[in-house]
Amino acid sequence: MALTFLVTVPGSDPQTITLDQPRVVIGRGAHVDVRLPSRTVSEQHALLRVDGPDVSIVDEGSTNGTRVNGAPIARGRRKFLHDGDEVGVGDFAIKVSFVIALADPPERTATLARRLLKDSLRSLGGDSAPPYLELRSGKTAGRRWEIPPAGSRLTLGRAEGCEVLLDDRDCSRQHAEVERDAEGFVLRDLGSRNGIVVSGRSLTEKRLKNGDEFTIGKSTLRFVEPGEELLRSFDSGADETAPPRPSLPPAPTPSIPPPPATVAAEVALAAAPAAPAIDPKALKERKGDADWIVLALAVVILVVSVVALVIVLKG
Repeated sequence: MALTFLVTVPGSDPQTITLDQPRVVIGRGAHVDVRLPSRTVSEQHALLRVDGPDVSIVDEGSTNGTRVNGAPIARGRRKFLHDGDEVGVGDFAIKVSFVIALADPPERTATLARRLLKDSLRSLGGDSAPPYLELRSGKTAGRRWEIPPAGSRLTLGRAEGCEVLLDDRDCSRQHAEVERDAEGFVLRDLGSRNGIVVSGRSLTEKRLKNGDEFTIGKSTLRFVEPGEELLRSFDSGADETAPPRPSLPPAPTPSIPPPPATVAAEVALAAAPAAPAIDPKALKERKGDADWIVLALAVVILVVSVVALVIVLKG
């Protein structure tokens, strides 16, 4: 089973990568499988494991933690994922889908990171400088040619009409071209006499990486991709603490009105006249009168009892 990661950074379109391997490392380091260019992401942030039908994720002790469907997970503890779950790492949201598909080539990891970096910079109102070729030798050494966006090609040679026009008799009229595709940049020979020389070897095609140098004729050129240089700056260094995520205010507790009977009782109680105040002295006098009445009744009962007893004895 393969995993497709749909990665989104705020303010940009999602980017996808499909990997078919038992371990997938997420982080910002150059060695990881899903590379997220931000210092709020640790070098090795989280690890996904595929074990048959089960997919789990473990936070590898990251600085800012990992979320699954918005809820933080415990560091070092395995959390099982379901198809379609969203993993939060720094400012990135990663939807994980379980698929049966071919994995993307290794170059896709770097391509994904470059695109995410560009999207992140754009969301902050900036962008990295475009890639270019720089002439390293000859009378015009230091001259630069910007590489156009994907879908266009940059032709190198000594013929008029070449975008990179070289004053070099050992260079063919149309010697080589640089093509920009979805995976990066490709240098391709156009059937020249002397080919393309890279590190002493003659090649017909080479996928360019930042800092690569090559020779056509007697001219040496260097490929520079500023975005890649910026991306490498994330490979090491300390993590940055992410700002606290805003929390929603607690929902107000609804007030429940009392039942009608209670309301009626409260109204009646409020409308009832207040009880008159009782004078303590009068209360004491009333208590004394009651005591005399009780004593008199006791005496009457005693007299009646004695008379009845005398009558019974005489009879």
